[in-house]
Amino acid sequence: MKKSKSLPKLKAELQRTFNEFIRLRDKGKPCISCGQSKDYLQAGHFYSVRMYDGLRFNEKNCHGECAGCNGFDDMHLLSYAANLIDRIGEYEYQMLKFQAEAYKKYGYKWSRLELIGLIEEYKEKVKLLKNN
Repeated sequence: MKKSKSLPKLKAELQRTFNEFIRLRDKGKPCISCGQSKDYLQAGHFYSVRMYDGLRFNEKNCHGECAGCNGFDDMHLLSYAANLIDRIGEYEYQMLKFQAEAYKKYGYKWSRLELIGLIEEYKEKVKLLKNN
C-alpha cells in the first residue's frame, strides 16, 4: 500500500509546479513591480502567502517579479498594484481584493483533493507552455 503525502508535502509540490507555471506564463514580460526586463523572474505574490494562504495559487495574485522587487524592496507593492490593474483589469483586481478580505477574515484550509487536483492542473499547464 502506497503511503499518501501529507498536506504540507502536497502544498510544497503544488507551490513548485505553480511557480514554474507563473515563470513560464510571464516569460518575456517585464517585472510587474519595476517594469524592468530580466532574464529570470520569480513568482511574486501581491497578497502574501503568509497572510493570505487562500490566494497562494491564484493566478491573478501571482506574477513574474524580479528578485530585487520580490525579496528586497518594501515599496514594490505600490507599483505592483498599479501594474496589476493594467494586467488583469479593474474588475478582476476588485474581485482579488474581495477574496483577500474574505480569506483574512475567515481563513482558508486546503483539502487533500483540492491540492492533488491543482497539482495535476498546473502540471498540464506547464506541459502546454513548454510545448509552445
